[in-house]
Amino acid sequence: MALDTQEIRRLFNAGIATVAINSPTSCELAVTDKIASDIADLAGNRPFEFYIWDLAKGLQKVEPTTRSGQITSFKKSPAANYKTQGHPVEALLKHIEAECQSSSPNRTLFLIKDLYPFVGGINPNPVLVRLAIDSWTAAKRSPNRIIILHDNLITPRAFEDLVVDLENPLPSEVETETILSYRIQALQKSARGQSVEFPVELDPKNHKRLVRALLGMTQEAADDIIQYCAVTHGRLDETTIEVVNQLKTRKYAIRGIEYAPAPDVEVQGLPFLKEWATTITPLLEPEAQELYNIPFPKGALIVGVGGTGKSLSVKCFAKEWGLPVIVLDTGKLMTKDLGGSESNLRDAIAAAESMAPCILFIDEMDKMFPGSSGNETDGGTSQRMFGYFLKWFQERSASVFVAATANRPWGFKPELLRRFSRVWYVPLPNTEAREQIWRVQLQYYKLSLSQADISRLAIASAGFTGAEIRNITESCASIAYAQQRPTQVTTEELLRQGSIKPPQFTNSQELEALEEWVRSGQAHWAAPDPRTSTHPEVTDRQVSWERNIIFPDSSDFN
Repeated sequence: MALDTQEIRRLFNAGIATVAINSPTSCELAVTDKIASDIADLAGNRPFEFYIWDLAKGLQKVEPTTRSGQITSFKKSPAANYKTQGHPVEALLKHIEAECQSSSPNRTLFLIKDLYPFVGGINPNPVLVRLAIDSWTAAKRSPNRIIILHDNLITPRAFEDLVVDLENPLPSEVETETILSYRIQALQKSARGQSVEFPVELDPKNHKRLVRALLGMTQEAADDIIQYCAVTHGRLDETTIEVVNQLKTRKYAIRGIEYAPAPDVEVQGLPFLKEWATTITPLLEPEAQELYNIPFPKGALIVGVGGTGKSLSVKCFAKEWGLPVIVLDTGKLMTKDLGGSESNLRDAIAAAESMAPCILFIDEMDKMFPGSSGNETDGGTSQRMFGYFLKWFQERSASVFVAATANRPWGFKPELLRRFSRVWYVPLPNTEAREQIWRVQLQYYKLSLSQADISRLAIASAGFTGAEIRNITESCASIAYAQQRPTQVTTEELLRQGSIKPPQFTNSQELEALEEWVRSGQAHWAAPDPRTSTHPEVTDRQVSWERNIIFPDSSDFN
């Protein structure tokens, strides 16, 4: 959504004299031109004289140049009565206060840049803070108005009730689609003018995926990245989406925002979860919310023991939906500064909202938000962070899908579980699921075994998670490559590598308790409940056949 100057006008008409707009620095020129173009609307029946101040050029008067009734440019000239002695910010604030206290019939709109570093932060200049307070107060009692531009800074508490905060939002999905379409047309025109072939091979699905990949960027950044892909690769196609995601990941990593990588394999053995993810796909479309008032899905909590594919599931249905996955790592958000952890959490959530629609991924939520179960060992920081997150989760309006995983959901309060659209339980894979997992992992490492051998492995690996099967396959593939026989791995080698019993068997009571928690109605099964399945699991691990049909104890190979 573009900057809403009508909201600024309503604030000005209500007597609110000073507005601070949080806007990316790269949008500064666009915001300035927008305000200058809408100056008549902002002023209503009494016109404004428009001035812009920045640290380098001082105070300048801005006047539009028109042709045939249309604004073509803006002329800037030094303010006639502006004194530049002393500190530049001090000179500005004294000038504003004097103008607001004068009896001049003219109305003035001041657009101020570069101010907040001097009056905000940990150690602001107290003289400048006092001058600012006096200036904002004088403006409220005058016809003059003030707009402060800043990039993700915080309005000082000393200005409370004197300054109203507004956001210049990043382009919405509809606006980003317009930006992409316009840029494609401009590139095609440029290519024709230089007799260069520039194919655009994007079907409707990939066009939408590219639009979503560009979300979270300013118009300038989106234009730059589209042109970079076009010039570098000579085309726009499905591969452009991955390039955009890589560049975007690199850009936001600098800001401490982590993206989840795309899945290297598809999740296997979770039919109910996959069916649900496919079913709700239409609910993610803007038309569902805009035309039919269908709410954007809130999120899903996926519980289960480690290694069963919870995180992989999130990445897979994110790929299906074409949405970016932003990782919320509260460990990285924690800081020793008072209130810093909570501030970092707010910034991370704000980043997710700016890139909506997207997925906010919280891995092992039971560990990351210990405050949810009453832990106060960190002075209450986790509890406050969890409280803020819970409130945002309930009240959020942005299209942010919260995907969380947990190994032990016992400490979660009912009010948290109610926030999710669905709670899923991922059990240990059954024989059929393990067969699928073995097949996918063998293909990933370019290993070839017969269907009979894969079936043997599936039966033998009862109780193993998908992660453990992957580790076995990876280890054997690595050894084979090191021995200069890549792709050549036998079933016996895989059996031998998996000879150690899976860790789940060392804590079977916890696994049983978790499944009883699910059967009590706390969650849905992502795969058939083994207790009611028509294909009961073979779990007798004490039998040892001559051909090693099941994994033997590791002592047999000593």
